[in-house]
Amino acid sequence: MILNVNVITPSKTIWNAPSSEVILPTSTGQIGILSGHVALVTFIKVGVMRIRYQNTWIPIFVKGGFAEIEGDIVTVLVNDAERGDRIDPEIAHSELEKAQAQLSQASNSLEKIRAQLFLKQARARDTAAREFPDSLQLDIPDPIAAKNAAVSALKVIEQL
Repeated sequence: MILNVNVITPSKTIWNAPSSEVILPTSTGQIGILSGHVALVTFIKVGVMRIRYQNTWIPIFVKGGFAEIEGDIVTVLVNDAERGDRIDPEIAHSELEKAQAQLSQASNSLEKIRAQLFLKQARARDTAAREFPDSLQLDIPDPIAAKNAAVSALKVIEQL
């Protein structure tokens, strides 16, 4: 069986294609979703979600939101997201090093909290960029390029 997976931010659709499996970074840990999963609504934390597409895992950086699983439809609404192949690995690694330095130089509790959040985001983006398969020979759907495939977050929310 196949899942219909949608990953949507306020400004764009990141993923709108079938998948055999999804792993979500939730506030209580990672959750694997297969066809026939029980209905569920869960918070999504900053991290890397993984979509199994044609037997290949596609990493997607996500930045907080929620997911709804209803039947074989997985809808992920997040503040921001990027597919791993859209992230420059060198820039992501540089941002990770910068975030680590910023945390070590934080002098008060507010600076430490901000630096920890920046580090968490930088680590997730770096992971998504590094995990994307270099030799990928798949025709990955690109909803950003496909103008007719775009779904606004508002339309999805109205359908919920």
